[in-house]
Amino acid sequence: MVNQLVTVYIPCRNYGRYLEKCIKSVLAQTYESWELVLINEASDDETDMLCQYYAKAYPLKIKYLNNKEPQGLQRIANNLLNNSSADYLMRVDADDWLHEGALLNLIVSLNRHKNKNIAYADYYYTNESGDIIGLEQRYSIGTEDKVGHLPPHGACTLIRMRALKSAGGYSEDINAQDGWDLWYRIGGVETSVHVSLPLFYYRQHHASLSCDSERLLKARSTIFRSIASRSVGGYEMKHLLVIPVRESYPDFEGVPFQLYKGKSLLQRALEEGGLVERTTEIVVTSSSKKVLDYSEKLESLGIVRKHLRHKRKIENDLSIGGSIKTILNEAGEFYNATHGSYPDSISFLSLHAVERRAIHIEKAIDLLKITKCDSVVSVQKEAEPMFTYGENGLQIYNPGRLNELEFEKEKLFRFNGAIITTWWEVLAAGEVFGENIAPLEMSEKDSYQLKSK
Repeated sequence: MVNQLVTVYIPCRNYGRYLEKCIKSVLAQTYESWELVLINEASDDETDMLCQYYAKAYPLKIKYLNNKEPQGLQRIANNLLNNSSADYLMRVDADDWLHEGALLNLIVSLNRHKNKNIAYADYYYTNESGDIIGLEQRYSIGTEDKVGHLPPHGACTLIRMRALKSAGGYSEDINAQDGWDLWYRIGGVETSVHVSLPLFYYRQHHASLSCDSERLLKARSTIFRSIASRSVGGYEMKHLLVIPVRESYPDFEGVPFQLYKGKSLLQRALEEGGLVERTTEIVVTSSSKKVLDYSEKLESLGIVRKHLRHKRKIENDLSIGGSIKTILNEAGEFYNATHGSYPDSISFLSLHAVERRAIHIEKAIDLLKITKCDSVVSVQKEAEPMFTYGENGLQIYNPGRLNELEFEKEKLFRFNGAIITTWWEVLAAGEVFGENIAPLEMSEKDSYQLKSK
């Protein structure tokens, strides 16, 4: 083990105020077979001065790359793959820092598990000043998390260099976090090992990437699309999108005809569904002839793509427990009667989810394929402290939210009503969700639903 070299790299763009603590944490490692690469991403603060100082002070251990233009995390990592002969690779973000035993514990863990390629650990949350404000105890993949919906953190994770090279490195078309991309490229659940010790310090501040949820979710969609595209073979799956429509509710009449940003709700749903590249068919299902006539008019005018129309016998109340299953079953049977075969997957699309877009539907289909789950449900992460009832009254369920922390084991998600995607075989077996449900996380903005005039 003493000859196993680790390349640690620290990319830094205007985080010079944090950088020295990060560098010193690498210098303090009890495991000594490492090299450190400092990468200045066109900073205009003290980053260059600090990098030059430490590269000169430790010429045998530290290299300095000064990029005049920002390269991005993926390109930086791929450049290192081309120029490093180390056994392992680890990124440490400039605003974080390592525990002195981080490298030793992670390397020992991978040496005990020769068939594993990724070692990840628990970590401390700190505030901007570096004070510890929480402990993140990760789920252990393969035991506590058997399905692998929670990949390791992109930084401070030890990776076997040969596994990363054989997977083709990083995708350079992703402009945000690389945790999910890395996770699926190197094998996910089967090749990861969890070290249940806090081995790094994760600084929380408003400029950190983890605070940019919109960017993270968009990057994740790109990752899933890329992975799903690589898994395409000779068979083309059949995906059915189902748009159930009630003409009116007691306090909301003419629902599908209501305008939102200049378009009716039904037109918006059909347009976004029509933009999904892998959709085999779209069906509007309703007990209202007026609704189906309007659907046909939108198609005949060339406003929306060609689609099926299904006249339901009974108007369901769209309660999650029963009627969605009935609606999807009837739509699948109608599809079979039309095409002579059943769809492979089927998606429920709420008419009220007016900010749901094609990219969300595509992401749901991609998740269904690559996570090997039974179903995918669109959710919104609960950002506020939540309570449950205990023997002494209300008890807080997610106390981390009081410090604006999102502990993995305290995260709560609520169904936002936008999308349910499931395999037809799951639905045919009498279920909607099955046992293994994958979350399709959507932002608060994208989760908005129009429920009244």
